[in-house]
Amino acid sequence: MDNQTSYQHQTQQPAPVGPPRSNFWKYLVTVLVTALVTFSLTAGGALVLMLVMSPAQPPVATGGDGSLALRFEDDPATRDALSKLQSVFSHLQDDYYDDLSDAELIEAMTRGMVNEMDSPYTMYLTADQARQINESMTGRYSGIGAYVALDPDGIVAITDIVENSPAEAAGLMIGDLFYEVNGTDVSDYGDINAVAALVRGVEGTTVDLRLYRPSLGDYIDVTVERRLITTENVTSRMLTPLTGYVHIRDFSVDSGRHFIEAVQNLQQNGVLEIVVDLRHNSGGLASEVIEMLDYLLPETEIASLKGRTDGQAYDEVWMSDAAVGVPADMRYAILVNQWTASASELFSGCLRDYDKAYLIGEQTLGKGSGTITQPLPDGSAINITNFLYYLPGGESIEGVGLTPDLELALPDELIGLPVNRIPEDEDVQLQAALDYFSHGGE
Repeated sequence: MDNQTSYQHQTQQPAPVGPPRSNFWKYLVTVLVTALVTFSLTAGGALVLMLVMSPAQPPVATGGDGSLALRFEDDPATRDALSKLQSVFSHLQDDYYDDLSDAELIEAMTRGMVNEMDSPYTMYLTADQARQINESMTGRYSGIGAYVALDPDGIVAITDIVENSPAEAAGLMIGDLFYEVNGTDVSDYGDINAVAALVRGVEGTTVDLRLYRPSLGDYIDVTVERRLITTENVTSRMLTPLTGYVHIRDFSVDSGRHFIEAVQNLQQNGVLEIVVDLRHNSGGLASEVIEMLDYLLPETEIASLKGRTDGQAYDEVWMSDAAVGVPADMRYAILVNQWTASASELFSGCLRDYDKAYLIGEQTLGKGSGTITQPLPDGSAINITNFLYYLPGGESIEGVGLTPDLELALPDELIGLPVNRIPEDEDVQLQAALDYFSHGGE
């Protein structure tokens, strides 16, 4: 702990419990907090927000009087829905305690429309949130150095901690839950990006946090200085003369290149088998995981996709090419846990489907879908669930996850530690991987 950081326990009290929101993690993406009718057909200069029109007409049009229209197919269900929306809009205009402008009400409608989609990964992002996510993918940002996700009750939880970061110096642990940020109660936000925006800030400033630590059954208060954080998305080392180790923290920009370089270096040292550590890896960019799998596999299917674009359903297959960077008999043991998600699950499931990998650890999260981010003119954006992907064997893991070949949990006292702080001889999952290799991969 440095002199910029204070840390203390509070008297024990029960953690507030909010209403259950979901039986699985609602949102998991690499977010670092170091880190998309007429109500009445008005003439003249009025803004016409929504119109029921023939589907043959364009969906968005500007009238000669400067009015703007969104067009919908004219059917009874649509008319009923628009009539209801007209009533809601009118009541809010007339009866809401604050006098909101039409623009403010329309902005609220935009947010609500996006955030009420069935997929938990479709969401509206403010300009600040969109910028922060883009920064997160570069591996360089100002904040405290913690990866976060929503727990089943919608509370923001720490899923990983960057080595040598302010969060590590402050003694924060994986599993800690955010309850207050600078005195603001965030326990019922249910919005990971909103909480992350409060925690992140200008380098050199501090943020006061109150977190609940389940392992203690207690709250902790901590003040953390925000600093410029640079993360290594891929690290590697030798475990034995024949066994290499590669830790992929996330699939951010350039992680594919860094992974290939790590594997090449290990091969130059004579490795015949590799432990790939994907614990706490919540995913990232599809292009990066495809680059990694393309390097490890001959020409074959990586995944098949079913999605929609430009209003039409589409099918696509991601393929690797014929060039392979490793021997055909290279073996992999992949370490996974409950935070392993999305691109990490594709990596693990694809290699296992080709009988090249043995999975050790805990059931993974189950994000078998992909998203696209559509930027909006004001800098905000919408994150849209665009497709479901299927592993080479045809399996969809959406909402299910991957079951390891060997289910094995870490001891309770190690669960809150980042991977880099777990003593190698006490890491039972890593030791199980070495044992697997010592028995010839059987």
